[in-house]
Amino acid sequence: MWVHFIIFMTAFGTVLVWKAGWLRLDGIADKESLRLFLIVAVCGNLAGMAMTLTNGNSEIYQKGHRIEKSEDGAYTEELQVSVGDGKPEKVAVQIPEKETEETEAENAQVKQSPEEIRQKELKEVIEQYNREKQDPDYYYLPDQWDGQKLIWQKSGDRTGSLLASLAFFAAFVVMLKKAKEQQEEMTKRAEQLLMDYPSLIMKFTLLIQAGMTVRRAFQKISSDYLRNCPKEGRYAYEAVTTTCHEMDSGVAELEAYRRFGERCGQMKYKTFSTILIQNLQKGGHRMADLLEKEALEAWDEIKRKARVMGETAATKLLVPMIMMLAVVMAIIMIPAFLSFYG
Repeated sequence: MWVHFIIFMTAFGTVLVWKAGWLRLDGIADKESLRLFLIVAVCGNLAGMAMTLTNGNSEIYQKGHRIEKSEDGAYTEELQVSVGDGKPEKVAVQIPEKETEETEAENAQVKQSPEEIRQKELKEVIEQYNREKQDPDYYYLPDQWDGQKLIWQKSGDRTGSLLASLAFFAAFVVMLKKAKEQQEEMTKRAEQLLMDYPSLIMKFTLLIQAGMTVRRAFQKISSDYLRNCPKEGRYAYEAVTTTCHEMDSGVAELEAYRRFGERCGQMKYKTFSTILIQNLQKGGHRMADLLEKEALEAWDEIKRKARVMGETAATKLLVPMIMMLAVVMAIIMIPAFLSFYG
């Protein structure tokens, strides 16, 4: 039962310490993954506790307890016995087959430890006790040995504790898996935002140079995206659409552009929103030049990233190429060796 209490304390303690800010799990777990961890750990522990309460307690045999023999053959019963006030010791009691002839065990002359000698003597006492009983259907456990009281008990089922431990481990795995999925989603989102930034800036710059206002340019980009919406959404254009909805619902342009930068999260988008906010606050004709410069820098960054990705792909292809070369070498060399030594 103590295993279940430890699991409960560990699960709830981890969540409480994380909420208090004393434990940082950045990159490992967030609110959603911790919630899944708590649900799986607690449910599994409750199921294991129910099994432990049902079958997990040790059964203490009363005086004169007897064990039924089986017609299918002899079997071994794992029991625990306390001699006097001593600690319980494990004893494997051999229950003979029902209605079978007694066989004499041959005692091998092997050096035995004191514990083995003690258990052997106890088994002999049990056998002698049952020879006196002469019951063909049941096997009896003696109550005394050398004037000391024997207390027999059968260990409880440990399946509940095992189930609770496995559930706790599974909850931890689920938490890590959820965190990994979210990390992969965040990485994918960041890469997609970076790839869409140059095209978004170029479209916006062309619309501004064509005479549109900032708000009208946002609405044009949003309407074009919704009209040709791909199956997999683009985070940057979704953020533009959200900004348009906010402005239509009464949010001030300055606040909407600030939220746009915060929503995207990347420094480049925050720089873009800062340029828009400064244009609203101070005005001026330099916004188009700043945006064009920002677009060129973004294209350079995309080219650099594409070059790095190409180098990474070439490195990953190196191992398959070496394996293919080894196969080709084997195809060429093995027939040559066979013909030479043949």
